[in-house]
Amino acid sequence: MELKRQLMWPTPIYSANFPDSKTLNKNLIKQIKAWSKKDKSVDKTNAGGGWHSPTDMNLREEYNPLTQHLFNMIAEVFKDYGMEPKIGLGNMWANINPPGAYNKYHIHPNTDFSGVYYVQIPKDAANCIWLEDPRPGANIQLPRRVKQLPRPLWRITKIPPVEGECLMFPAWVPHGVEENTSKLKGDKGLRISVSFNFIQTPNDENQAHLHKTSSWANTLPK
Repeated sequence: MELKRQLMWPTPIYSANFPDSKTLNKNLIKQIKAWSKKDKSVDKTNAGGGWHSPTDMNLREEYNPLTQHLFNMIAEVFKDYGMEPKIGLGNMWANINPPGAYNKYHIHPNTDFSGVYYVQIPKDAANCIWLEDPRPGANIQLPRRVKQLPRPLWRITKIPPVEGECLMFPAWVPHGVEENTSKLKGDKGLRISVSFNFIQTPNDENQAHLHKTSSWANTLPK
């Protein structure tokens, strides 16, 4: 008997390394640290003393170099995932997680693709983002599994952060970020990243009125 297997309902996790990331990150570190000293943290998924910026980062001109890279990448993601344009950047924010800080289990509602760009990772603590199987039915019963299970069959997948790398995934994928366990002192122990939400914007006349009422209308590419 020949057993055949088809993998259905795929959940793609996209990644890319931005070409000028060293220069980009050097500037981002300075900008984000200065921002964190001016504005109080927004209370979202951040926990353990982490700082979460306001979510209007995409509207601030000093971050345009990063925003352009994100638009370039999401355009390729839309093509691969079979989604029609247009693409809108709904919101974007910076995260600073000192030792002991983490991000709680969550999803991103009312958007299509979410992700993270890694600006600075402590040398002694590459704590991971983890993503959970988004299918409710698959999590109702958890059978005993053999060792060395193929990665597509894992229930939870951990992805180590890499400076200059960007991850994008469907916004309905449950995820969180492990605690920063760095022992380094001062700024060297900080984990700095940028998160964002991309949306498929209206592109026909029947939905044109939404451009006038949506909060993300000003983020649409001209």
